[in-house]
Amino acid sequence: MVDERWVFVIKVHDKPGALTAIASVFSSRGVSVDTTLGSSAAGLLEAPSTIVLSFHATERKKETLLRTLARLQQVVQVEAYPYTARELRSIAIVRVSPDEKMADLPREVHTEIISESGDSKTVLLTGATRAVDRAVHSLQERGTLKDVVSAVMAV
Repeated sequence: MVDERWVFVIKVHDKPGALTAIASVFSSRGVSVDTTLGSSAAGLLEAPSTIVLSFHATERKKETLLRTLARLQQVVQVEAYPYTARELRSIAIVRVSPDEKMADLPREVHTEIISESGDSKTVLLTGATRAVDRAVHSLQERGTLKDVVSAVMAV
């Protein structure tokens, strides 16, 4: 069985312990979470919050995680997507060498310079999951990537 990359979009009751319960499901099954993104409908009564997780697992383990999460008291809904699904977008904030021109990155990746300083510049990358991954990998191969933070979101 081959590990594939998956994304879960989990709607939860915004209560203490929700993220801990979800993390425990992954941990107890030996699955490491690659990225995490959370959002809250702060100020809206009774509105669930959203947690988006990406991870690697076999199809079978993904189904086990999905069923187990759906049974948690804190979870309202779980949706599963293959990492390459069209409903998903990646965001990455990269810190690169100041002379990096951001040339030859995949056309599908939108870039926006956030800040520049003497020793680096910070750039926001957005686009399809695989395209943003290729862009980050390209920067790494060039030796200009100093740091990266990334997440996946459902649109």
